[in-house]
Amino acid sequence: MTFEMQAPHRGWKWFVLGMLALTACGAVSEPPAADAREERPVSGMHDTGGGQDPFPTWSSPTFAAVPAMATDGKQFLTAWRDVLRPGQLFAARVSTDGELLDPDSIRLNLDPAVEAGDPAIAFDGKQFLVVWQGSLTLYLVRVNRDGTVVPPVLPIADIFASPSPAPTIACGWRKCLVAWPDVAGPSSIRGVIVESDDMGLGTRELVISSPAQPFTSFGISAAWGHDRFLVVWSDERTGIPKLLAARVRPDGTVLDPSGIPVSTSPGVQSFSDVVATKHGFFIAWSDTRLGTRDIFGTLVKPDGSVPDPDGFLIESSPDDEFDPAVSYDGSRVLASWSRLSPGRFSVRGNFVRADGSLASPVGFPLSTGEFVREVQQDVAYADGTHFVAWCAAPAVDEPPFQVILGSRVKKNGALVDDPAIRISHSPSVEGAAVGPRER
Repeated sequence: MTFEMQAPHRGWKWFVLGMLALTACGAVSEPPAADAREERPVSGMHDTGGGQDPFPTWSSPTFAAVPAMATDGKQFLTAWRDVLRPGQLFAARVSTDGELLDPDSIRLNLDPAVEAGDPAIAFDGKQFLVVWQGSLTLYLVRVNRDGTVVPPVLPIADIFASPSPAPTIACGWRKCLVAWPDVAGPSSIRGVIVESDDMGLGTRELVISSPAQPFTSFGISAAWGHDRFLVVWSDERTGIPKLLAARVRPDGTVLDPSGIPVSTSPGVQSFSDVVATKHGFFIAWSDTRLGTRDIFGTLVKPDGSVPDPDGFLIESSPDDEFDPAVSYDGSRVLASWSRLSPGRFSVRGNFVRADGSLASPVGFPLSTGEFVREVQQDVAYADGTHFVAWCAAPAVDEPPFQVILGSRVKKNGALVDDPAIRISHSPSVEGAAVGPRER
């Protein structure tokens, strides 16, 4: 299966670490008053070259959150929601040569305007599909490769408990699986097969695992490969959150209704992401077995077996590492994650080879260090290029605004775009104190 069909994105997976008085990207302080200075045109704030002003002017503050990304093989589409504009979802395309194709952004849910939760996105071979959860309903909208939105917003499933966590989506050719944890009794992992053709969409609901006790704060992830989907979630049925996975055939047949244990380690396993590779499905997650939250990984083969149930260490430090995202380039996986250091969030990564060895003994920075809060990233691969997008804000706790930044990644892990490409609109932030850059 080619990379165009894989779904390297996942929905927002947030956990409030006990040592922080930190509000996750969904809750912010009151927005500052509008800037009285002259407003520049929106498109003027999205210079993708090295001469970009790191603090552009935007008179209306924004709080872009939950970036989810997919690729059609030639470009990357990033979707996000704006916390300061409830009910509004946006997206923008970036070409593989680093050009921002939609400087004014694409409004995803104009018709009809419905409640907008955290988005997930995938490419089905012809169109991008963006899904999110509203009040008691799962919604979907299609986006053409040229950035035009195909109306209307479509309800594709009922949700029996609300609010619910973000869904996940993975696609093969014109067929996708959307999955989410449902906390209504009995708690379960539910899904819907979405099939597309020139006449429209067809849906078929299924139960992936029940009863299940998903730890909903840790989210859910899915990938397509080897003629099947793999769904991964953190489950508390054993008394401590552990990763479980289930394979689902394109016709909706669930091969592992009880779940496959991904790792037998003694720690809490959370914040998973999964991508299909030549050898099976690579899963990365956050694990507490060493005392802090560290990043581990393992492989689930197409037959459901797990050759290394302990998993292997990708990154460990005195800080907390969490919320990994993964993409695959045909030979190596780029694993990225967020790091919580004293007074700073940053995004880091490493390349993982097929044998589980790491390209670098320690991870390398994947965010530019322009802001003290750089977190909540997603990654994708297309046409010889890995691309990473992340949230950026000038304060760790209750920042006044937040933007989406992105950069292409070189084969050695260095960033191509520094300063980063500014994907979302920005508020007026000239002179904002963001602290020293961390490299």
